[in-house]
Formats: sequence, C-alpha cells, structure tokens
Amino acid sequence: MSSAYIHALVTAGLLATTLSSPAYAQRAHDVPAIRVAGTGPETFVLLSGLVGGVAGFRRLEAQLVEQNRRVVTIDPYLLSADSADVSFVALARRVDRVLDSLGVTAARVVGHAHGAGVALRLSTQAPQRVAALYFLDVGALPNHHSPIFSSSLRLVPLIAHMPGGRGFIRRRLVRGLEESAGRREWLDHETQCAYTEPMLDGIGRAIALAIRLGRTEEPDSLGTLISRISVPVTVVLGDAPHSAGPEQAELVAMEPLGTLLRIEHMAGVGHFPHEEAPQELTRLLIAPRSQVIARQVGGAR
Repeated sequence: MSSAYIHALVTAGLLATTLSSPAYAQRAHDVPAIRVAGTGPETFVLLSGLVGGVAGFRRLEAQLVEQNRRVVTIDPYLLSADSADVSFVALARRVDRVLDSLGVTAARVVGHAHGAGVALRLSTQAPQRVAALYFLDVGALPNHHSPIFSSSLRLVPLIAHMPGGRGFIRRRLVRGLEESAGRREWLDHETQCAYTEPMLDGIGRAIALAIRLGRTEEPDSLGTLISRISVPVTVVLGDAPHSAGPEQAELVAMEPLGTLLRIEHMAGVGHFPHEEAPQELTRLLIAPRSQVIARQVGGAR
C-alpha cells in the first residue's frame, strides 16, 4: 500500500471522535436537526457536537421530559452542513434563530464537546436565551482547529467505496466510540447505527464540512468571550480513562469566571455523560445551583 493510502486508513479511524454525527446524512428528512419534546415550564436546550447529533441526546431528553422539562435538541452542524461560514459564532447565530422562532428565553443550555463551543458563543451573542451553561466533558474551546482537519480527509470517501471499505470504517468508528467511553452498555446495535450509518451515507459531505471547520477563524479570543459571560457555568467531566475530553488549557481558560464556574466529576463515565449516565446527569442538571458543590479547576478528582 502507498503511504497516502495507509494514512487515509488511519484518518478514517480517527473520524470516530469527530465526524460520526447524523448531521451528515444525505437523507436530511431521516435525520432532524431540531427536536422539541415536553411541555414543562423550564426549558433545556441540548446542543450536539460533532458526534451523535440529535439522536445522541435521546436518553437525556427522555429523562428531562420525565422530570417535566421542555427540551429543545439542536444539531448545529446539520444546520450548517452546507454553509460557507462554520465558525462557532456562525453556528451560534443559527441556533439563536431557532430558539427565537420557538420563543425560548432563559434556558439551561447543555453542550457536548464542540457543542459547548457553540453554547459559549450563544451566551455572549444572545444572553437573553441562556440562564445557565453546562459543558459535557469539554472546557472552553478557542476554535475548531484540530490535526484531523487536514487535506488527507479528502481520501476517506475513496475508502468507503472500496470493497469492504464501508465495513472497515464502521468498525473503526465504533472502536473510537468505545475508546472514548467509560461505560459501554449504551453502545447497543441501534446506537451504533445511529452514530455511524448517516455519516457513512453522506461521507463526502462530512469531509467537506470537516475541511471547512479546520480552516475557519473565530472573531473573538477566549479571554474576550469569558469576560462577557454572566451566567453560571458547570463543567461535567468523565473520570474514567478515555481517549477524548478537554485539555487542561480549556479549563484554565475558564478560571476568570470565579464563583460562576463549577467543575463536577462523574465516576466511571467517559466522554458521553448524556449517554453513559443520563439519570445521574439529569439530577445534576436540574439541581438548584445552591446544591452544586464548587471545585477548583485542576484540583483533586
């Protein structure tokens, strides 16, 4: 095999942590970008990252609806799949328009992974929409830049069309999900399909978006954004060893929030608290702020 082909195979495996979202299905009517459930007096907005899409929040959504909460789940990457501007700021503007159409204000906004980058910008662009922020296994993200967003991604669609290529990529995607999780019971056959099949169906579209994400620049620095936040922020970290999760710099960047910042740890959980422990996470999300124990960034876990 050529070195370029081998590199493409490795890249395909790395896609599991970034590009397995249902956002990239060509059959857009099969995979919604927005879902609204429940009729409770308090609204939760759930923002997916690059992995899982709307389907990835179905367990948490069910728990919150059971607790008499209204839930608006949004995949900002599906909303932006064909857009030229895919900065966090642009994604947040699109989310704001959705929430405006639904009359959502003063919501508790939950962002998983890159979805937290969108949530952070939403809270500064449209503060009336956000009463509190919750970041799932991520800190403050400065941009979408990552070594995976490279020109070599263009080769991945070729693999999918080779004999056995689709199955190879599917297995690597699932392996990446397993390595990013602490608990794996949630990764049943239905969930594996929800995370992998839409991306495989629209892999060319996924790669095109990934390349645009890697090239985009954000207009504001993290310091500027953090200085504009006036709502409480809770970071929920999975304590189990896993391949994803925030870098220390992402957490340190949030220290200027002072008493507005809380760091919570979930034992035995990896990169997907909303999938691995939805009941436990729901209790944390709906708890009054006075019941949340503050912890110092970088302190004992």
